[in-house]
Amino acid sequence: MTAGSIIIYFSILLSLYSGIFFFLVLFDKKSEIYRSKITKNYPKVCIIVPCFNEELTIVKTAHSLMELDYPKDKLEILIIDDGSLDNTLERARSLEEDSRVRVFHKKNGGKHTALNYGLEKTEAEFIGCLDADSFVAPDALRLAMAYFENPKNMAVISSVKIYNPRSILQKIQRIEFILGVFLRKIFDLLSSITVTPGPFSIFRKKVFTELGPYRKGHNTEDLEIALRMQTSQYTIVNAPDACVYTISPSSFLKLLKQRKRWYHGFIRNLWDYRKLILNKKYGDLAYFAIPVTILSVFFSIAVNLYAILWISQKAFQKISILRVTGFSFREVSLDIDWFFINTNAFMLLSILLLGIGIMIIFLGKKMSVEKNGIWSGIILFLIFYSALYFIWWTAAIMEVIFNKKNRW
Repeated sequence: MTAGSIIIYFSILLSLYSGIFFFLVLFDKKSEIYRSKITKNYPKVCIIVPCFNEELTIVKTAHSLMELDYPKDKLEILIIDDGSLDNTLERARSLEEDSRVRVFHKKNGGKHTALNYGLEKTEAEFIGCLDADSFVAPDALRLAMAYFENPKNMAVISSVKIYNPRSILQKIQRIEFILGVFLRKIFDLLSSITVTPGPFSIFRKKVFTELGPYRKGHNTEDLEIALRMQTSQYTIVNAPDACVYTISPSSFLKLLKQRKRWYHGFIRNLWDYRKLILNKKYGDLAYFAIPVTILSVFFSIAVNLYAILWISQKAFQKISILRVTGFSFREVSLDIDWFFINTNAFMLLSILLLGIGIMIIFLGKKMSVEKNGIWSGIILFLIFYSALYFIWWTAAIMEVIFNKKNRW
């Protein structure tokens, strides 16, 4: 076997092993997918909305919070303007007619400083965060708060979905996020969640009083706080039917910038909390979730590099032959002899892996109570996502290697 064949087979086997393991976990703990019904207890909750230059979305974001199906006297909304240069502050202050909304302005210091400013302004028992370009479903808070009826649960993350996807890239991201719904539920069942996303994560306030406030976390404070919680073995759970919608980048460059920040932050934060890796104290997180994530990135890059080299080599050989023999479109045949379709182990394993992947996407769709059709997005996802993932990770790794600063 060639080195390329070995890489491809190992990547397929890792994916199959992970997929089958996910199904076994789901089957074993199917009663825990939705751990509680909508809560009947209503403790006071403060939602902090940090914003910088969000004049186009801040009003819609705040209105989605004001329309939450939660007792008005138990909900506090803090909008923290982090030195915006546009009309964000003025638009936010127009919302203070609602008694639940308070708006504060501070000098620009980054998202983590805005969140910490909000922490200082509330006495609520539970603290939530919501990015200023995201919108929550009306029942999201009540569904999420139900999980806190278990006193061991310290944070609850929601299902993040793409708001109104239109471009090809947004439709691909929509499937990626639906896939993420499934994976985060599995990691919840394995006590292995490594991120508390900016779009609508809820914490017990004691998390911050005991572990300290948000940190910059290489511009990924949502990763840092989750890994810090894991080192203290604080339980983070996922409410898959508590939905929040986020506006995703529509252009390639904006999406690349976002993913470089995410993956750069993941690498840096994971290095900071490297004691989590292969440490028996942290169970499935240390021996499955983090190693599989690292291996999946490695094999994704390796397979894509091999594919690029293989295609380049074949193209060069073909061009060389055509230069010698000449070329005529009459010689090109589009007829397919199905007798010669490749049915070796590689092809059969690939088909099996494709089937498992599609099943996982539809399970994520069901978990997140997604009602719209997704087939067109799945096709785009299958065609383009591997290449995009390779580009994002390669760019992030190069930034880390050359010690470039991770920027918003």
